[in-house]
Amino acid sequence: MSLDGLRAWIGLVERKLTMRTRVFLVLVAIAIGGAGAGIVLAIDAQDNAVTKSDLQTVRDELAGTSAPAEAPRASQLEAELETLRAEVAALRAEAASKGKGNGASEAPSANQGK
Repeated sequence: MSLDGLRAWIGLVERKLTMRTRVFLVLVAIAIGGAGAGIVLAIDAQDNAVTKSDLQTVRDELAGTSAPAEAPRASQLEAELETLRAEVAALRAEAASKGKGNGASEAPSANQGK
């Protein structure tokens, strides 16, 4: 075998090796990018995941078995209404005793003078 033939063969092997190295580096870059995208998607999915308690709450609301969590109960509203009625009655009684008559008609005229 001549020296020129060996040089040509080594050049051919070197070109193949260079091409394989480039392809390998491109594949590694694609794999790293895919892994990074997978990690980002997994973190996003974990942040936006629905818990079992959230799902059960929605099921209960759709089934009508429970009121929404933020809505006050009817008994609480009735208790607040009774408290407000008692306060209004007390204010009317106080105005009536100060005004010596109907407190509802005299209270607005007293406020207009201020």
